[in-house]
Amino acid sequence: MPILVPSFRACEGPAIFLEKYRPPNYVPSFVDTELGLQIVAPDTPYVARAGRSNLYFIDTRYDEKTAQHIKEQIELALVPDADTHTYIDDITATAYKRNGDTNKVLVQFDPVYARIFFAPTMNKHNPMLKLPEGGPDDGHFVRYNQNGIPKTMEEIEAEANMCCYPSQDTEKE
Repeated sequence: MPILVPSFRACEGPAIFLEKYRPPNYVPSFVDTELGLQIVAPDTPYVARAGRSNLYFIDTRYDEKTAQHIKEQIELALVPDADTHTYIDDITATAYKRNGDTNKVLVQFDPVYARIFFAPTMNKHNPMLKLPEGGPDDGHFVRYNQNGIPKTMEEIEAEANMCCYPSQDTEKE
């Protein structure tokens, strides 16, 4: 299920970030969890965990309350949790986190954010929605290796190719 994290824009012009938490000024830490190593976001509403090894930087032109809400929605969508799964309703264009065992709804995404994060999936299953699907991330999204060093575009592309295309060096059975 593709999840899009768009550049939330507070206003026109380039985004402004908390530079003290951006590379090379900041090296994030990782914690070991039942799902493996997970990145730790700094204690600020302007930086969200966005997966196991990614941070999403929120434009500081948002007030703290709005930035905190954006951060919560990003983390809800992108931080893995062994006990839950995401249910996407492409008829009502909404999404929920459900308990993996009971299927009980634990939390509903803010509908606006659900339509942003899950637009590709919703559009695929319900083309009549015609939800906009985002553009470039403009530096909001940074992927790190396990040493806290930002990944290069070559590393990111190599990882994407490894998951999709078998190595040429592997023997065929």
